[in-house]
Amino acid sequence: MALVKLSREEMRTFLDQTTPTLNGVVGTLGEDGFPHLVPVWYRYDGERFHIWTLETRAWVRNIMRDNRVGFSVHENEVDGSRGVSTKGLAQITTSEGDWVTEEIRRLTRRYIRDSAEVEPYIHRWRHLRTIVSITPRTVSTWKDAV
Repeated sequence: MALVKLSREEMRTFLDQTTPTLNGVVGTLGEDGFPHLVPVWYRYDGERFHIWTLETRAWVRNIMRDNRVGFSVHENEVDGSRGVSTKGLAQITTSEGDWVTEEIRRLTRRYIRDSAEVEPYIHRWRHLRTIVSITPRTVSTWKDAV
């Protein structure tokens, strides 16, 4: 089966989909020099990927040392697959401020579909106050050609 690129609109639709909501995979360079890959929840704002996390996680500590990252999202359906793979630079924001709070809400709403459950979920993870934002420098996309 041949692969073709997604259009910009197709890419945005794919990354924003919520049925099903896909996970991303962030890749960092570990202290030992080997790639470190982690599945994550993400939100794409049209320019950057945002990930809600804890500042002390290994992959976040890796970014503190070297902010070059890889990030990918893909699906593998019986009737075709689509994917986006990027290389870029990550920025870490840890704060009790409004921007982090609102980004946590936006991100959680992508994965928790029952709006009544969003705030209780966020409250359970209230110690997580870090957003990692990835700005892609290169983007590769694909879909099965039919």
